[in-house]
Amino acid sequence: MLDPALIVLISLGYVGLLFAIAWYGDRRAERGRSVIRNPAIYTLSIAVYCTSWTFYGAVGSAARQGPEFLTIYLGPTLVFLGWWFVLRKMVRITRVHRITSIADFIASRYGKSTRLSVLVTVIAVVGGMPYISLQLKAVASSFAVLTGFDGVTGFETLSGLDAMTGPLTLSASLPRDTAFWVAAAMAAFAVLFGTRHIDASEHHEGVVAAIAFESLVKLIAFLAVGIFITFFLHDGFADLVRQAEDVSLGGPFIPPVTGESAPRWTTTLLLSMCAVLCLPRQFQVTAVECVDERHLSTASWLFPLYLLVLSLFVVPIALAGLVHLPTGADADAFVLTVPLSQDRPDLALLAFLGGLSSATAMVIVAAITLATMVCNDLVMPFLLRLPWLRLTERGDLTGLLVAVRRASIVALIFMGYAYYRVTGTSEALASIGLVSFAALAQLAPSMLGGAVLERGDQGRGDHRAAAGFSGVVPYPVAAVLCPCRLAGCRHPARWPVRADCPDAGGPVWDDRARSAQSFPVLELAGQHRRLCRGVAVWQAAGAGADSGDAVCRCLSPGRQRHTPGLDPDRDGR
Repeated sequence: MLDPALIVLISLGYVGLLFAIAWYGDRRAERGRSVIRNPAIYTLSIAVYCTSWTFYGAVGSAARQGPEFLTIYLGPTLVFLGWWFVLRKMVRITRVHRITSIADFIASRYGKSTRLSVLVTVIAVVGGMPYISLQLKAVASSFAVLTGFDGVTGFETLSGLDAMTGPLTLSASLPRDTAFWVAAAMAAFAVLFGTRHIDASEHHEGVVAAIAFESLVKLIAFLAVGIFITFFLHDGFADLVRQAEDVSLGGPFIPPVTGESAPRWTTTLLLSMCAVLCLPRQFQVTAVECVDERHLSTASWLFPLYLLVLSLFVVPIALAGLVHLPTGADADAFVLTVPLSQDRPDLALLAFLGGLSSATAMVIVAAITLATMVCNDLVMPFLLRLPWLRLTERGDLTGLLVAVRRASIVALIFMGYAYYRVTGTSEALASIGLVSFAALAQLAPSMLGGAVLERGDQGRGDHRAAAGFSGVVPYPVAAVLCPCRLAGCRHPARWPVRADCPDAGGPVWDDRARSAQSFPVLELAGQHRRLCRGVAVWQAAGAGADSGDAVCRCLSPGRQRHTPGLDPDRDGR
């Protein structure tokens, strides 16, 4: 157990260092001496993909389901190694057309549709809230582990420091709620360095420099814990495996890919491939913040190498936790609890900083990106339509834009905090995070079509995103309305992610969820009739009339006779 005051002091010092790095990066950019014109820094900024879910959750997934955790790493690896030409096309389009967000990218490729940009923004915001809440939950939980871990029993004795577990009211718990203060610090950082100026290129060089530094910190922290466990606590990986076999962990730890697990492998692999393309923060760092297209050539092999190195010690840490900690210990916290159980609080503190880096990087970039989309595609168009404001008569709207973006950043981060407070005690929160992936994956067909073809059909772009999104949006919304464990809900069988999954942090996708996830694939293949049959089967299986009706409304009669892909006759310059 570590002193909470010490953890807070070190965390504040680390956040102060991030502020200094961001300030230095912005100053260098103002002088024309950019610090991010380096392929290594560009690659490290792309590593914002590795959030605290990856930092902590990969070990927990390995402890529960063996090698299934590899899909989260394999998806981006396949994209950067095999689809680098698609990424290059995205970067070129973004630079030539001065695109500032994924909503602008998709809308510009489909007739500059305002309606489509609004739809993409709504999908991004709704789909991003559960993911932001996961980061806040991870930071709060890791703080509680460090301050409440019992080295004798090996369990975390969570005290009142975790506001989610006690009977405290909101007003009484805020001063002791770690997640609240972390959210406040993230909001302050994003406001100061994400909205200092309005630039057509939307480059945030100070933020990118800080994110790259955080990616390096989380890599070093994870490697430090893994090297200690593998080569100091044990005599190499072989010795660790032998000890696992002695306690009957060697055999069942690596389960074969059976017919039951194959759908989860396929689903998670496809979602991770879509995530690295469609997550707003990934588009921001990969395309918008790219200052030199040649950096992508380096990132196409260096980023997969980063993921490979980060995954090397996932299995050793998971095995060590199963060997040295008692049955029932939280597998997601093995990165912290294994060093604590071996009287190495210094390593546990370093791991905490690595997890903090993973969380803050994701939330800051996501908040800046989503705030830009909300400002450009929702708030400003609405304000410009109000005649009594007379904004069209003003010569300079820079001050208003900055104010709207700053307010949006604060609102988005605290929306994520509110989502955490409502659903933070649910054991299905990690599964809701994967549904967040699924929601944003509905943008994949429009993204790929817009990158490959010159111009697409605006209406079909709307239908493509709306049809898929309607299949997954009920789940995160219902989690707010019914924050109990989903298995105890009145109609648990209707939800895409079953709460009775053997892995509390990983989803088991039933037929109705597969139908929702199949929408983007079927759109790309042009199988419109199969999509309609899938909707009918999904409704018949009990998915509920509301979601199915929403899909049917999206597919208007005038479009049903046509293939819902991009029309090649209308493409070209």
